[in-house]
Amino acid sequence: MASESSKNRPVPAGERNIVRFPAAQKSGGQKSASGLDKAPSPGTGGEEPLSTGALIGIGLFLAALVLAGVWLMNTLRDIGKMQDCAMQGRRNCAPIEAPPRER
Repeated sequence: MASESSKNRPVPAGERNIVRFPAAQKSGGQKSASGLDKAPSPGTGGEEPLSTGALIGIGLFLAALVLAGVWLMNTLRDIGKMQDCAMQGRRNCAPIEAPPRER
């Protein structure tokens, strides 16, 4: 590799020692006027954007996560109210609903 040979040679006093990452070396970036490689633009990286199905799946997952959080908060609030009532010494904190008697 060209980068390994450049690592072993001494750097002259007026020159900067620039070490490139392997991915940057393989990308074959464009040379600028100063001779340094430019990073490729984000749209041309060869990565495909997420498909519509994946985006819908992520949206459904996030919606389910929010709904589960709301349900959990309501449940914890109700349990907290019941515990507060019981700590006050009340006896009717959780009334039991019995079906009406038929005679």
